[in-house]
Amino acid sequence: MKYEVIEAGGEWVVRHRGCEVGRFEAQRLALQHISQRLKEGEPAGVASLALKFAARTAPDEVR
Repeated sequence: MKYEVIEAGGEWVVRHRGCEVGRFEAQRLALQHISQRLKEGEPAGVASLALKFAARTAPDEVR
């Protein structure tokens, strides 16, 4: 099982196999969601997790 947690627009998006499975206000909530899904999954399967953070800008950088 492969999950991605992506920071986007102040939210944390959880994706599995390329499909969005949830949106959360806090990273902790997104990780708890994945933890629960992994507990319910196949114990012999391989699990992976990727975290993708939003790009940060320097304080003096103007967009």
